[in-house]
Amino acid sequence: MLNKSTHVFLPFTLILSFIFHLFFYPILLNASELGHENNNSSWAVNLLVNGMSEEAEDWGGVIRINADFDEKNKNAKGNPLADYQPDEKRGHRIVEDDPDLMVGSLSIKGESVKGKWRLIFPDNIMIWEKSSKAKYTVLISSKFSDGVAIPFTCDFKIEGIKGSRTTNDANILVEFIPEGSKEVYRDSVLLTVLETKFALSFDDGPLPDKTDKIVRALKNFYYNGEPVKAAFFQIGAKIHKFGELTRFVDQNGHLVGNHTQYHERFGHETLPDKTIREDIILCEEEIRKALGKEPLKIIRNRSLWQEERFDRMAQEMGYEICHGEMLQDWESPSNLKEVEEKAEQVLSNWNTKDNPQLHPYPAILIFHEFPEVTYDHIGEIVRYLQDRGFELVDFDPDQIY
Repeated sequence: MLNKSTHVFLPFTLILSFIFHLFFYPILLNASELGHENNNSSWAVNLLVNGMSEEAEDWGGVIRINADFDEKNKNAKGNPLADYQPDEKRGHRIVEDDPDLMVGSLSIKGESVKGKWRLIFPDNIMIWEKSSKAKYTVLISSKFSDGVAIPFTCDFKIEGIKGSRTTNDANILVEFIPEGSKEVYRDSVLLTVLETKFALSFDDGPLPDKTDKIVRALKNFYYNGEPVKAAFFQIGAKIHKFGELTRFVDQNGHLVGNHTQYHERFGHETLPDKTIREDIILCEEEIRKALGKEPLKIIRNRSLWQEERFDRMAQEMGYEICHGEMLQDWESPSNLKEVEEKAEQVLSNWNTKDNPQLHPYPAILIFHEFPEVTYDHIGEIVRYLQDRGFELVDFDPDQIY
């Protein structure tokens, strides 16, 4: 049953409803239509790298640096181009089929107007836009483009280089501003840039017609604008015979380390402490005589990880122990491909996409002076590794492990 107040309220509600539909509903309907129209006129910006889909997350994968970029490309003053911003890197041309380059694309869809776009990215990558001749020769800077017609697409390739940043991340951001608008449309992709470094070391010399070949081959490789420095762990008895080769190593800027006097065939496990000390001291004296100066206090024993007693005693004598990554070049004395692939495998696992700072120091590769694959092909091995994005650096006694 309706009471008296209900009889009063219902007519009042009907009157309000009539006023709302007569005056306010058309206004709201027009506003809704205008909003829908604005959505239709918006633009979609999509930045894709390395085959990722438009629905994928914003991570584009892993890219290794072009390790020999600095040596091939210098600015007008002779300084490495990697020290400069993208629009200052002149004269560099990428290798079109380089497997370490990433392929990317940018698409802007929406209303047929003009607009300007740009890519913003850090200095550990370079981006090359495909030109009208289907060549990737246009170096993209972080400046806005001239006006382009929408829809717009462009293809590009990304090259990792040695940047000044310490982080391994490279975030690529695209910005698009339609003509006559202040609104900015964006999309981004994050890359992991791996800068895996390696240093060279050579054991068991000096040897005539072998040590000198290695040293001459290394003259073709540079680090920070100077010939690269390697370490030669030499045997005292051989230094006694071929001291001029030890001097040749030193005169060319390389380091000479202690590899004991006799390089005991079966290691030092069964030798008395006195004999181990003598083995170290005698080699030290041969280095001193050959070079005419105090030897560097770094040492490598014959069997690396297995001789804890030797390492402990050497450390008590003031030596730093230098280990490294064995490449078994003596097992494949003439098989270049096998040694290259072994070295590549070591460096590929040194830092990974899941842990780009797994080893923040360079890998020390261990070669031997006597295998033909080393003394005749060390230059080819180094170039092979550089072409795969691994950076050759100086052997640094402060970064041994």
